[in-house]
Amino acid sequence: NLVAFVTFICYNGNMLNKFKNKIRTLRETHFPGKSVRSLDKELKPHFGEHYYAYISKFESGVLPTIEALEKIKEAYSLSSSEYDDLMRSYLLEKFEDHLADAQRIGVNVELQPEPLLFRKVNKKKKL
Repeated sequence: NLVAFVTFICYNGNMLNKFKNKIRTLRETHFPGKSVRSLDKELKPHFGEHYYAYISKFESGVLPTIEALEKIKEAYSLSSSEYDDLMRSYLLEKFEDHLADAQRIGVNVELQPEPLLFRKVNKKKKL
């Protein structure tokens, strides 16, 4: 069934872009085989004594502050492309949360792109 396949692909694509999945994947990539609690030497200098509570919250879906994202970048030694991808995922989820909040309280949100470029049209004079 084609509809089921497209729904499956869209759902899984959206799930892969979720911030919590992205941050968990980055941790597993940069610290393979280690649990959050076993990363005390790597993460305690950046997040303090209760680093595992912060990371666990982020991986369960709580969105961090921008400052915490910068700490993650340093602690995980993220490349610029990894950090950009993480920020993109963060901002998209933040936007979706705000949009859902606005719709929940009854604010009608209509997203319309504004034209970025205008082309000058030459008008010829008729004699």
